[in-house]
Amino acid sequence: MKTDTGVRVDITLTPSGNPPGKLADAELHFTDGPLAGMCIIGFGVWQKRERPSELSVSMPARQFMSKGEKRSYNLVRISDTNAPPEDASREEKQHFFEPLDRTRRLITDAYADAASRPVQAAAEQPPEDDDGIPF
Repeated sequence: MKTDTGVRVDITLTPSGNPPGKLADAELHFTDGPLAGMCIIGFGVWQKRERPSELSVSMPARQFMSKGEKRSYNLVRISDTNAPPEDASREEKQHFFEPLDRTRRLITDAYADAASRPVQAAAEQPPEDDDGIPF
């Protein structure tokens, strides 16, 4: 679990790498402000195929069918008020995508923290009394 100003990231490590390359699921929990108590689920942490030492983060998306073709759109995206102008250069557009980049960094940092912690064994069951009742 990693926290930032008003946001907590919860990481659930993916056992046995299924699907291939998927390392973890992530959730953003809002702890402050008007969204306090709400969360966004559906983030994924993946190992890049072409560069296995690097991570990528997939954003939550909704799938739909259009003209017989499966399509999707991201549920987390830059707001229209922050969209870059059509004629903006690549360098100018980078500024507008900083919130998404910051979110990806927050999630990959939280994953690195979670992956570096030792795996905790399941809690042992308390011994049962002679009557078989565990308390």
